[in-house]
Amino acid sequence: MSEQEKRIDDKSYDLNKLFDFFEYWKAYTHPTEFYNEGWLLKLLVHAITDFGLKEHPLYVNEKDKFFSEGLLYSPFLQRFRGDPLAETHTHADGVIGNFEIGNVNSKGSLHFKGNKLNIFEAKINSGFSKKVSNATFYNQAARYVACIAKTIDEADKLEVLNDLSIGFYLVVPEDQYNKKKKNFKKFLDKTDIFDRVKERVEQYKNEVDYEERIKWLQTKFNPVLEKTVIKPLFYEEIISKLQDYKYIDEINNFYKSCIKYN
Repeated sequence: MSEQEKRIDDKSYDLNKLFDFFEYWKAYTHPTEFYNEGWLLKLLVHAITDFGLKEHPLYVNEKDKFFSEGLLYSPFLQRFRGDPLAETHTHADGVIGNFEIGNVNSKGSLHFKGNKLNIFEAKINSGFSKKVSNATFYNQAARYVACIAKTIDEADKLEVLNDLSIGFYLVVPEDQYNKKKKNFKKFLDKTDIFDRVKERVEQYKNEVDYEERIKWLQTKFNPVLEKTVIKPLFYEEIISKLQDYKYIDEINNFYKSCIKYN
């Protein structure tokens, strides 16, 4: 039995305990404390793995890890105190792959170690954030992919890029994805992502490191962008693949509650 199978077989992973926990506490706290995209993503990762759907992006094999709220390196971190162009690390709703998470001193940053890095951003009714404080045009999807590129660069993995499995997945209700005002399709388009990151780099045109950033855009970011699988995953499709899973009724009800309370 693999380590992954041992973990899944452990009674502490019994989803009934988690559903009972939610049922008890909903009388004592706001339901969005647990009926939210973060917990929904965790439940689906567990269910897909426990049910053995090995080809699914949410499956965690014996060589992988799953982590929620890992901090991805940004190529636009603060250069000096009060840097007017800086942004912070990006919090990933979910990461599956080969990595280590830093300690308190490194702010829990994610350190890529192997050949797989799949990043998941989960939404229910909200859209992508359309800006960061120092760049009103810089949307969340572009920021994620820029951070993925930086994380891979920090791991010295660019020379073996062709051997890597890299993905950025938006996990979202299908009807929300199709709403024009959310602009999900546009924001996940690789051309749009490149244009937004290029515009972000152009903010540094009067800075001493501008040429270095242009080189990063062309020789590091763009190859990673081309390599990365970027696509939506719909909750409805994920759950449909779990129809014979022992907790399918509980998962369906949990999803309905997430939609109701968000």
